[in-house]
Parts: sequence; C-alpha cells; structure tokens
Amino acid sequence: MFVDEHDNVIGSGTREEVWKTGTYHRIAKIFLFNSKGETLIQKRSMERVSNPGRWDHSAAGHVDEGETYEEAAYREVKEEIGITGITLKEVMNIETHETDEPGKIKNRFNMLYTAQYDGGVQPGPEVSEVRWIMPEPLLRWMEEKPNDFTEGLIISFKELLKQNIAKTH
Repeated sequence: MFVDEHDNVIGSGTREEVWKTGTYHRIAKIFLFNSKGETLIQKRSMERVSNPGRWDHSAAGHVDEGETYEEAAYREVKEEIGITGITLKEVMNIETHETDEPGKIKNRFNMLYTAQYDGGVQPGPEVSEVRWIMPEPLLRWMEEKPNDFTEGLIISFKELLKQNIAKTH
C-alpha cells in the first residue's frame, strides 16, 4: 500500500516499486515478550528478497492493499511464526528511512505492536530460526554486530527501549 508523507493512502503496488521509487509504504512490526522478559527474534531465511539471513522482529511485513496495520500484524504473526489467538497491543507508529540494502529506498511508516506470549512457535518458510533473548544482551549484540540484524529491527527496538516498553536490567 502506497502512502504519502502523512501516512494517507494514495495507491498500491509492489514492494519492488516502493523500493525503486522511494514511495512511502506501511509496515506492521511485532515484538513478542515472554513472562521472563525475553523478546522473540527471528532469522530471515536465505530465500527472502529483503535482508536474507538477518535477525528481525518477532514478525513483520508490508501492509497489503485494503488491509489495516492491525490486520497485517495478525496475518504476519500467523504466517511467519505460526501463532494465533494472541492479543496484540498497538504501541506506536514511527517513520523510518532505512538504507541497509543498496538499491532499495525504504521510506516507511512502521506500526509497532507488542504481546505477551509464552507458548510454542512454529516458524514458516520465511524464517530459518527463532530465539528468545533478554533485551540487554540483544542490545549489546546489535551494537557489536549491527549487520547481523535488519536496520528496521535496530531502529524499532531502540525506540521501544526509549519508551521503556522493552526493559534492560
């Protein structure tokens, strides 16, 4: 879904079109936290078009035409990590201009969601690995090896820390 600089819908098209033209688009990003305070991260499969092999949000994805951020968030959680029946909490919408992949202009509005979850995970084909990790070691890893992660995850996670939603001890 294409949007203007104020997040108003102006049309639709493919991911490739938005990356080529720099048109703003919408992304739903989900952070799952368990009762221990750990967050779930997923490693993108090597077959992914964008950021293959990098660690990413618990789940995330483009908002499709005619879909709300919330609908996209629930769809992505189900498709990527096989989870249904949770209640997502809308946390904030942040604008980003990601530059982690040459030739792709990623101007995005990112609606961040969180949820408490202690159950099992069934990764879909887009995911090669999942890991529960405490916020402090995750932040340290991001600082030491930023290329292990999507730029979007680094930006979003640091924003959660600023807002005191993800807590380091």
